[in-house]
Amino acid sequence: MNDQFENDKIKADLLGRSMDMNATLISSAASTHAYNKINNLLLMQILAKLENRDLEEIRNNVDRYLAQFSEEFIKMNSQF
Repeated sequence: MNDQFENDKIKADLLGRSMDMNATLISSAASTHAYNKINNLLLMQILAKLENRDLEEIRNNVDRYLAQFSEEFIKMNSQF
């Protein structure tokens, strides 16, 4: 009976740690995503200024490329 209690206690502890790690990973991923979005916007603004191009045109191209690369990435990783 004591062993079962210890096992349950260990399982609960591991589950709690797993949930904490998951929350940390999600938070880090969200921060990384936000920083990437900000960097993309800044880069698009610089490109628009340097090349005397419309920011909307650059944004559309970037969105198209992101969709294309995402699709390629998903196809490549779905084979495994």
